[in-house]
Amino acid sequence: GIIAVNPGERIHWSTASTIWGTPEVDEFDLLPKIPSLAVNRSDGAAVLAAAKKGETATIKTSLETGWFPQKLPVVHIDGGVEPDRFVFLHGHYDSWQVGVGDNGTGNACMLEIARVLWENRKSLRRSVRLAWWPGHSTGRYGGSVWYLDAHAQDFAKQCVMQMNCDSPGCVGATDYTSITMMPETVDAVTGIVKRVTGQTPKPKRPNRSSDYTFYNIGISGAFMASSMMPPTEVKKRGWHHVGGCGGNIAWHTEDDVYEVADKGVLEKDIRLYLDAVLTFANAEVLPLDYRASVKEIAAAVAGYQKAAGKRLDLSPVTAALVGLDKKVAAFNKAAAAKTISARAANDAMRDLARALVPLNYARRAAHQQDPAVTLPPVPLLSIAADLDAFDADTIGFALATLLKGRNAALDAIDRASQAIDRALGSR
Repeated sequence: GIIAVNPGERIHWSTASTIWGTPEVDEFDLLPKIPSLAVNRSDGAAVLAAAKKGETATIKTSLETGWFPQKLPVVHIDGGVEPDRFVFLHGHYDSWQVGVGDNGTGNACMLEIARVLWENRKSLRRSVRLAWWPGHSTGRYGGSVWYLDAHAQDFAKQCVMQMNCDSPGCVGATDYTSITMMPETVDAVTGIVKRVTGQTPKPKRPNRSSDYTFYNIGISGAFMASSMMPPTEVKKRGWHHVGGCGGNIAWHTEDDVYEVADKGVLEKDIRLYLDAVLTFANAEVLPLDYRASVKEIAAAVAGYQKAAGKRLDLSPVTAALVGLDKKVAAFNKAAAAKTISARAANDAMRDLARALVPLNYARRAAHQQDPAVTLPPVPLLSIAADLDAFDADTIGFALATLLKGRNAALDAIDRASQAIDRALGSR
């Protein structure tokens, strides 16, 4: 068994499985096979002291599994010019105990945005879709995975941007200097945050959490949380870092009640998310720059080549990325000059996302899900950084795996390149 010791006196509930969504048949072996529980820091100290003395402990748990019907509310508001394309805003309602700050405030934020968008729907260029997820914690993102699986072709063909709304509007959460955003969204999202909050955010690479279920299918995204308590205030209170409730220590505990919410902070977060949704829904040409994505991917590949040395040749990938960068630069110039139609430009950016987002964030196929473990950039090539850990008997397996990764990278880059050729050829 496992006894997890929390860093403070609160016990934060958590999830034990790394399976993202409903397990596939070949994932059954990944289901946890041993019991686990969490204790607070003081009880943990006693457990650790007993363990050092060689003493034993007994863990008793109760496990409930099965299929549980859930409600999954969805609002779809049609745009007027491109109703077939949509911006997607999503957040979970499945919470631990009362769950006001995680994620009752997020639910309220999305409801208000839905109300405002519906009342102003005639002003929307593209459609906007909002979804509230069940199965976020106890189902390990089971709700968002089910919805994507049930509407996969819709997302693959029509979704232009996804944004997650988790734990906004919490008391004392006045810091917007660290915001999750994929590289192609950085310029636009940074401008939105500065415009609404007056703060300049530092881009944070998305990790594997918060219903970010859309890596493998290839959809650009931004936001997980928004407002957070300033680190200096967290330190002043003697708290440890938590990911939700705006940094409030009540996260994932029975203390996440009404007092965790703050109406003023929530209003600012609503304005932030609404501005973000409208920016991507109404821009004639989507404000996305995939040169930034190519740059991040190229930097990762260069690092893997340096680590692998002569054991692996990634020069074909490097050369292909150089060529793609030039093409994206030409594409950006043409889109800005309007020598290609807005529709052609947006179609190309959709296809760039379908190729480059999985390359930068995923290992498994487009309609599968990677485990709930944050991966390094360009995951199909990332073991190149660890080749020194393989001995003479196993290095061959690692290199064979990397050869497949190299081929997959070249294929993704080629698909991205073809997308730009189609757009530029439409002039």
